[in-house]
Amino acid sequence: MKRMLILPIMIVTVLCADVAGPYWAAPVAQAAAVPAQAVALYQAGLAAKSTNPAAALKDFARAAKLAPHWEQPVYAEGALLASSNFKAALPILMHALQLNPRDDTVWNIIGWGYYVQRNFHAAEAAFRNQLVLAPNNPYGEWGLANCYADSSVRQFSLARSILLRLTDVSPLRALALRMLAQLPPNAVDTTLDPAAPVSYEDAIAIALSYHSNILAAKAVPVHAANGQAPGASVAPYVWFAEARGDLNGLSIPSFSAPAPRLWIALLLAHIYGINQFDYLRPFALTDMTGVSVGDAMYVNSILATNIMTTVSPGVFAPAATMTRAEYGSLIAHANSVMGKPKQPSQWLSPPAPAPVQHPWLYFFSTSSPTLSAQDADLAANRSNMSAVGLTDYPFIADFPSGSARTREAIDHTQYLLTALSAGPAVVQELKLAQTDGVRPFLVLANYNDATNQPNPQIVNQMLQNAATRTGLVQEVAHIVSAEGLAGVTVDFENIWPKDRQVYVTFMSELHQALQAEGALTMICLPERDMSTGGQSPYAYAALARQADLVMLITYDEHTPNSGPGPIATLSNDQRVIQYALQQMPASKILLGAADYGYNWSGGSAQEVSMAQADALAQAHGARITLDPASYSATFSYHSASGTLHTVWYENSQSIAAIARLVQSFGLRGLAVWHLGSEDAHFWSALKSVFPGLTPPN
Repeated sequence: MKRMLILPIMIVTVLCADVAGPYWAAPVAQAAAVPAQAVALYQAGLAAKSTNPAAALKDFARAAKLAPHWEQPVYAEGALLASSNFKAALPILMHALQLNPRDDTVWNIIGWGYYVQRNFHAAEAAFRNQLVLAPNNPYGEWGLANCYADSSVRQFSLARSILLRLTDVSPLRALALRMLAQLPPNAVDTTLDPAAPVSYEDAIAIALSYHSNILAAKAVPVHAANGQAPGASVAPYVWFAEARGDLNGLSIPSFSAPAPRLWIALLLAHIYGINQFDYLRPFALTDMTGVSVGDAMYVNSILATNIMTTVSPGVFAPAATMTRAEYGSLIAHANSVMGKPKQPSQWLSPPAPAPVQHPWLYFFSTSSPTLSAQDADLAANRSNMSAVGLTDYPFIADFPSGSARTREAIDHTQYLLTALSAGPAVVQELKLAQTDGVRPFLVLANYNDATNQPNPQIVNQMLQNAATRTGLVQEVAHIVSAEGLAGVTVDFENIWPKDRQVYVTFMSELHQALQAEGALTMICLPERDMSTGGQSPYAYAALARQADLVMLITYDEHTPNSGPGPIATLSNDQRVIQYALQQMPASKILLGAADYGYNWSGGSAQEVSMAQADALAQAHGARITLDPASYSATFSYHSASGTLHTVWYENSQSIAAIARLVQSFGLRGLAVWHLGSEDAHFWSALKSVFPGLTPPN
């Protein structure tokens, strides 16, 4: 009987059908006399197969045709053809088995053919068929060992047991020893105890064991978790992971303990380089209470890449564990996904929210432009404006003392000055808003009129004392009721970290008081994302729960004192939104937007409206460009004296891009700083994104 060893170096390109079954059960054809010409052709083919395989194949085929019951030329043709065209060779080899069902070497050739095709299920079946015919055949076992050791099958414990036996077979000893030296440890064999929960150490090792260079890499031993070192067989993987930074920030209570799904998601994010901001919008997960914002953002990105999925709709199950078999399938899938990484824009995302037809549009009314210009703006755009924030309610302690005393006598208030004492023009604006159906809001801010800066000290003084805090809440509620206001916008900026919790308490008390008056509560929060280090003085989630509306202040990245630069960067806006959406519903969020810019020259800057910026560019023949990095409009020019001026501002293109963020994320709307500074291009830009807006009056 022939004994043929075909190592897995043959090149086959066409995948064939699976092995159908035990062909030795087929009826055996009766032997017949072999014609001499068939024998001659067979011998000629054997002589020519190394120098002229094409001629040899023809000789074998002719010999088989002359002697249809003779297996030898059929076998020879199939064996020779298998190295170049396994698909064509397979039916010939099957015919050889029909002629001689006891020829185990045919199954060996078939097994290696499937192996090269990476059809390991069929290859294993073929080698097992060989071993049924020839138990303990070392070449059949060698084929099985190669199947089990492949990185796709990963049954390393079975491969190891076979290879250890083959070290006693002299023709295969060197090959078996070489494969044993390269074989990953049984600990990363997911078929070993497949139903057991995957541990922290095995989660690391299994994920990294797919990469052939791990065991050869030099790495510093990892620190023990709670005094317990990783198992010896997986330690090189764990050391490599730590040296590479894959374990940075990951807590491991015990290497041998089961790893929860949340920890697995964070590990995979590190290994595959998944960013917290790689998703478009958060998935609707109902079981992430208690999970930090940063971790939740990683989970969303992992879901977006489709590396992991939820266990059921809306349920990620962060504390649940995975079996070794489930985890092995997960890693194989992850390697497939990340083998050809897509751009984030191609990754999965939850369904887009329903299109926003008419967003909530909130405008701040400030000291500029003139009140008459703001009144004209209200009259022209009242059908599109939802609310206007009146900034004429300063803290008495933050207002110039002489003016404050005069207004205090009119208002009869203890903590705040009101719009009624600010003068007839302000009162007219309030009444115009009410008449036009635009909701007027009291803006409660810690802006100091003397220093032109936010004053964190006044917040500390007002909120830390319970009696003062209660008095302020009652006074605000009284003003809202007396002046017919629709709500209150709280804009406390640059507060001290020590006031973090008391600010939440104040907002809770204010929210309750305003609800009793039928008024809305809005809070302004400074921009924040996961790159913002440390604990913020602003407890995003807690503050959002105590407000009906939340404004994200995403503008003034550059100010008159900072030097030229964009007012807002679009990609930064998106990161801030994504962070906020982890802590509050989209239906509360108003994205901050600027309708102005700054004209820098000589180390300082002057504010310019959208129309003023366009006029400056036209007057000086300057070319307006849209900065690709920030998506903000900019231009430069020289004055008559030769001074260089650099202008950055928001124009129709950048405003439309900001509006598209509101649309993409399904936010409530925009909060614009400030009334009267926008122009017709501003409204046309919004109209292009929100079809429910109406043309100006």
